[in-house]
Amino acid sequence: MNVADPLSSALIMGIIPDEERGVASGMNSALWRMPNALSSYLGSALIKAGELKTPFFVAGTLYIVSITLFWRWFRIQKS
Repeated sequence: MNVADPLSSALIMGIIPDEERGVASGMNSALWRMPNALSSYLGSALIKAGELKTPFFVAGTLYIVSITLFWRWFRIQKS
């Protein structure tokens, strides 16, 4: 559930050499899917315990961190 996924995938595929694109695509997918699976479990446990704000706060914080890291790593790339 990431609106920027098509854009980030296109950017990554544009930067990675042709022979490494399969591995890069697989790693990118795995790095998105594994945390998604864990967060569903942890978020549901927090909500079940009555903690409704924490999952949203954690998700927002992680999005800010990921956007910042993505910008720092890819800002110097030229077309």
